[in-house]
Amino acid sequence: MNPSKGTALEGFRNARGSTRLSRRIPIVITSLDPAHNFSGKFETAVVSAHGCGVVLPERLKEGTPVAVELISSGRRMSARIGLAITIVDGASWLLGLEFDIPASNFWEIENPPADWRV
Repeated sequence: MNPSKGTALEGFRNARGSTRLSRRIPIVITSLDPAHNFSGKFETAVVSAHGCGVVLPERLKEGTPVAVELISSGRRMSARIGLAITIVDGASWLLGLEFDIPASNFWEIENPPADWRV
């Protein structure tokens, strides 16, 4: 295993924030950077009150502003790419999306963790 991948992933898991839950929630991610036209439907891998982790077939640069929209309700949040880890060289990336403002229960999870009350 590439040590830099392990280190980055470990940092993602241990970053300050709220409890992460493993959930596959359909979302639309749209780049808000005019220099990078990107939009697509995906599923989250993990979610929290501070954002989510998602696997994409394209790498978005860290710091890129994006909109995250729940397909089920149309609710939207603005976020930034906080982390990009290569999963398969040239084919897929794990991206950590961090909301600009944490949301108590953006993900509409029944009985969310107590630390999601932000």
